[in-house]
Amino acid sequence: MTRARGDVFEGDDRQYSPTRLHGWLQLVNGSGRVRPELLTRAELAALSTRELVRHNDRRSVWHANIGPIWTPQLRGLHEDLAEIVESNRHDGDKAKPAALVDAYPGLGKSTAVREYGRTLYREQIALRGETTVDGQRRVPVIYIALTGNTHIRGLNAAICRFYGLPTSGDADTLAERAVDAVLSLKTVAFIIDDVHFLAGSRGSSMRMANQLKFLSNVFPVTLVYVGVGVRQRGLLREGFSPEQTLLAQFGRRTTPLTLRPFTVEDEPGRQEWRTLLLTVERQLILADGVSRL
Repeated sequence: MTRARGDVFEGDDRQYSPTRLHGWLQLVNGSGRVRPELLTRAELAALSTRELVRHNDRRSVWHANIGPIWTPQLRGLHEDLAEIVESNRHDGDKAKPAALVDAYPGLGKSTAVREYGRTLYREQIALRGETTVDGQRRVPVIYIALTGNTHIRGLNAAICRFYGLPTSGDADTLAERAVDAVLSLKTVAFIIDDVHFLAGSRGSSMRMANQLKFLSNVFPVTLVYVGVGVRQRGLLREGFSPEQTLLAQFGRRTTPLTLRPFTVEDEPGRQEWRTLLLTVERQLILADGVSRL
């Protein structure tokens, strides 16, 4: 919420990184923003310079954070993810099937999956409570984003970094540290964004499959991967040669999902697109704002 005290004005900017537990909790538990007042041109003209600057600042933050918008695509993706996660009640000695959300850039897949993670987190807290039986903070879902040329040690370090654990040591040490956190904090799902960074080239899909299989074997959680062009790199390809066996195994354990783009080639597609534009326009704070769609 916007705060003002004397000459000090604090807007509603919320600076955090969801790849750290503290920032993820701000995303998960953050309250809704207060919609700025919709003023007419005459009312805007009557504002003092300071009032106008503050009003426009509130508008800027509001417009930058519209959404997520519950389109049919987002609802469908959430339903698919929920089906996978809710059916993954396997004991710890069994590998849990994973999900791969693979779609074109710019469609909002990361936003959609983070919103699902936020929903799942809140549902788990409502069901099981904020603390475990051992008095630890319950962290049902974590979110990490990969960078270019990430290896197994980098993966494990990213997980430890999310929990606020030390990132020193080799890959095995980091994995042990991260697994202890998963078990004690009762984590049930990992969201791993930008997973395509694990495949630097088309020929490295085997290396990426090794790394992701390592995760599924070590961590007793549902893995939700998000990436661009991952399937085209061959990660989910059924293999027949000995060197392709791992790809086939990983492919069978992973459900590919996508976020369907908007199209305007037919009437249903045009109606969906128009509904989205109308939804966005209703959220805009404009002088004498009147929908013209």
